[in-house]
Amino acid sequence: MRHRGLFFACLTVGALLTGCASMGGQGDPSVEQTTSLPSQAQLSNALDSALEQTGVPGAAALITDADGAESLALYGEASPGTPTSKDTRFAYRSITKSLVGTVILQLVDEGELSLNAPVADFVSDVPGGETITLAELSAMRSGLPNYSAMPGLGELLSADPSRKVPASELLALAFAEPSEFVPGTAYEYSNTNTLLLGEVIEAVTGKPWPEAVQDRIAGPLGLSSVEYGFADPALDATGFQITGPGTNDELPDVAPEWFGAAGGLTGNIHDLAAWGRELGTGTTLTSATQQERLGMLGSTFDDPKSPFYDRYGFAIGEIDGWIGHTGNGLGFQALAMHHPEDGRTVAILVNGTGKDPDLPAAVFKSLLELF
Repeated sequence: MRHRGLFFACLTVGALLTGCASMGGQGDPSVEQTTSLPSQAQLSNALDSALEQTGVPGAAALITDADGAESLALYGEASPGTPTSKDTRFAYRSITKSLVGTVILQLVDEGELSLNAPVADFVSDVPGGETITLAELSAMRSGLPNYSAMPGLGELLSADPSRKVPASELLALAFAEPSEFVPGTAYEYSNTNTLLLGEVIEAVTGKPWPEAVQDRIAGPLGLSSVEYGFADPALDATGFQITGPGTNDELPDVAPEWFGAAGGLTGNIHDLAAWGRELGTGTTLTSATQQERLGMLGSTFDDPKSPFYDRYGFAIGEIDGWIGHTGNGLGFQALAMHHPEDGRTVAILVNGTGKDPDLPAAVFKSLLELF
């Protein structure tokens, strides 16, 4: 396997992942709508400037507003010899969490779940599962160790990245370690939490979580590029590890099961921006549930290794007043953020990982200077 040594090195430092009811938020008259967007040239120049020293091979950025106007910028190559296009499919990584968390909240709206229910009601053998609630899982306050930071993961994954590993095997890595803290007493970003939410969805709906996401979110919203893993070599980007100026190593394909409900979804830039708007406005949830979700946003101070957020809540985060989610891991990084006051949405996709695990957030903050 090409670059096996580099691939294994990435894993040993925990780089696997960093991370419909009534349409409550749509057409909210309290939102100040605007069509003031940067031009395509302005956005392209800003994206080039933000990425030119990073060594990132390719990227896409899209800004939309509440009226449907948009500005798109494409950068570099999606794979060797293939320029990035508007249809290129990147890995969304931890943005997957926001869709999985939304399905959980839809089930709450339908009376199928309670956020105060213990995870032990749905998944067996979870250490302390009788006292860990679904709300604590989604808000990263369970205390369960992060499976993707476990030393044994690198060896397992490097042995066969294409293997469709069961979630139970990944969960076992985390369950073998003691809990980090008493549930509900602190914040620590852990991919184990969202793997468990995927198991909860299957226990309640009788369907694997990717099917539930497709049936409840991607299908109804017309997010036709969103899939579990990569399926079309003609449109799929290649992930790279950035090892130095002008030096990028192509990473092998990895089965989406290694990321699971914590980061296995892929898609293009337009569908990411569309989801960012729906996530931020709460159109797939009741208004009350969306407000409860936003009310759960809390400090990330407890976890110095957390992805960059000012606050994090129920599978959703906040940066400078924008709400959404980011993702990072094994060759791909992503961001989708929506501003609830002016209706703008920013989406960013990158096919390179390196020293900065929060590159999309840094690019996002630089793009805000265009407004």
